[in-house]
Amino acid sequence: MRSALDWAPTRARLLPPDTTDFTGRLSELTALTDSSTFPAHTAGLFVVIGAGGTGKTALAVRAARLAGDDYPDAHLYADLGGYTGAPTPVPDVLRRFLRALGATGPLPEDQDELVGMFRTALAGQRCLVVLDDAADEAQVRPLLPTGPDALAIVTSRNWLGGLAGALPVRLGPMSDAEAAAMLARVLGARWTGTEDVDGLLALCGYLPLAIRIAAARLLSRPQMSVDDLCDQLRDERRRLKRLTAGDITVHGVLTSSYDGLEPGDRRTFRRLALLRGYDFCPEAAAHVAGITREEAQESLDRMADRSVVRAESETGRYSLHSLARLFAADRLTVDEEPEAVLAAEAGHLRWVLSRLRAAAELVNPRMVRLPCTQAKAEADDPKVLTHAVGHPGNHPTGTSPAESAPAHREAALAWLDAERHNLLALVRHHRRLGDPAVCWTIPDALRGYYHQRRHLREWIRMAEIGLAAARHERNLRAQAAMHLTLGMAGFAANRVADAEDHYQRTVELALGSGWQEIEAAAYRNLAGVALAHGDTATSEKYLSLWADLNERLDLRLNSAVPDIEIPEGEGQAGAENLPAAAETFDVPQPGHDAAAAEEWSGLSRREQTVARLVVQGLTNQQIAKRIRCSPETVKFHLRNIFRKLGIGSRVEIARFVLASGAPS
Repeated sequence: MRSALDWAPTRARLLPPDTTDFTGRLSELTALTDSSTFPAHTAGLFVVIGAGGTGKTALAVRAARLAGDDYPDAHLYADLGGYTGAPTPVPDVLRRFLRALGATGPLPEDQDELVGMFRTALAGQRCLVVLDDAADEAQVRPLLPTGPDALAIVTSRNWLGGLAGALPVRLGPMSDAEAAAMLARVLGARWTGTEDVDGLLALCGYLPLAIRIAAARLLSRPQMSVDDLCDQLRDERRRLKRLTAGDITVHGVLTSSYDGLEPGDRRTFRRLALLRGYDFCPEAAAHVAGITREEAQESLDRMADRSVVRAESETGRYSLHSLARLFAADRLTVDEEPEAVLAAEAGHLRWVLSRLRAAAELVNPRMVRLPCTQAKAEADDPKVLTHAVGHPGNHPTGTSPAESAPAHREAALAWLDAERHNLLALVRHHRRLGDPAVCWTIPDALRGYYHQRRHLREWIRMAEIGLAAARHERNLRAQAAMHLTLGMAGFAANRVADAEDHYQRTVELALGSGWQEIEAAAYRNLAGVALAHGDTATSEKYLSLWADLNERLDLRLNSAVPDIEIPEGEGQAGAENLPAAAETFDVPQPGHDAAAAEEWSGLSRREQTVARLVVQGLTNQQIAKRIRCSPETVKFHLRNIFRKLGIGSRVEIARFVLASGAPS
């Protein structure tokens, strides 16, 4: 073959120059260069996958340089132009490789013949092949070496799952430490080591390309400080334009990825800019894009295969890089009508609030909350988004809030766990740009969830935003709800004095707005605060106020919960499964007093059940409904409890139950 081609043997060296300031990616380099981990009896084949700008080419070239001594016969490299809009034809690459390997005669036009010549030329050779920016598997297969003493490294933004035997190496944004080290290395003498670069790296999204461009801007402008550059990049409308250095732009890289999507996927990608927070589920993408969940799932999977979105480790969750989100927002402005964008955002918000309320009801169905129409009190502006919660015309084809809502309490908690950061981001967004009612509607719905999960910092932060918005709108009921929320968060954080202040404000605002349900809830929790101070008399006073008011409300807080029968003699398990009380009662944590525990065992099981329900703050009539008896029977059980324990008030029952360590 070689003699027929007039072959002149060479040691091909086509690798481009190494990146002198290459930094980090140590685990990936180890995977690509440790030949002991390569499969036996076949060429090592790796596919480096990642979004544009993650440093795939730099990693592949550095790995090839490090491994080069193990493959002395040939080092081949080709830019396949997968995302240039005009991928390099395979025959052109084969001819270039054959010339580099020593073919001097005329070469055939037929691709199959060229492939045969290429594989023959590499037979028995210890060679290394780097194929950069591959479009698909069909472009790669003809260019791969086949011998056992060869290594091939392919880079692509696409998941090349059809390459048999290929080992994937995924690249994402750099870690904090790697990004800081890269910036320092690129800046060189310009780097003093004293700059606070965390903000700059975050604005660059820890993307190697963006970091390199930011460093180039600093190097070209000696008078510019890191803070100056951060000030320029904080403007989200201009950040992508400013991340430019010569002919290298983040915007250009993102544009090439966007142009490579199918038209429907481009639309879905644009609409993802309307989702607030870090990650999202297919249902959210479906509602914002106006498609079915199945269509959204397929679209997201296609975009994940092209490294446009990232499939997170948690099943069913996806994310969008911060710079890609800015690009999507730009495309949304350019490619879609403003009315369509507003409608998409409104439809998604309605879905979020509807599902949030459904989840909140499952977590604690008896929590006092603002009614749906209170999301923007006394407002009749047709543009108010929250008024249309649950409107049937606002959901993608084939879906509805009921179909997508969590089916049970554990599912609701799991959904809220996954979405809580996004809900906080949504509140922050509407504080600046949207409907202020969202700022108090979301923390109001999350009160029971946060009380359960105890994410205190974000609980307080979200409620503070809601309170500021409610004050700005002069919405008394929303202010009352936020003060109640802050009181509960403060009590959970052991800031009892703050909690008491918030509960007192709740009472004042409830009286001013005529919202008796939240007034009653505040009295209950003020009773708990007094109990924490050891002030039994004040606690009894507040409990009496709560009980009297709750009776006047005709037990409305209990009417939505189905009756649960606890037969005479039923044990502890049945009581543990009772629904929660109407509002969480702030009480000190249970103790384990041995004497109290012994006295507890002296009560009948029926009396123990009544005592537990007293701790939940239920009235005699509510307890009667729970255990299917008359209020007079409840009074009989209470008298027996008072007699056996030598006490005389419901507050003392609560203190006794907590001291005994009995579950309440």
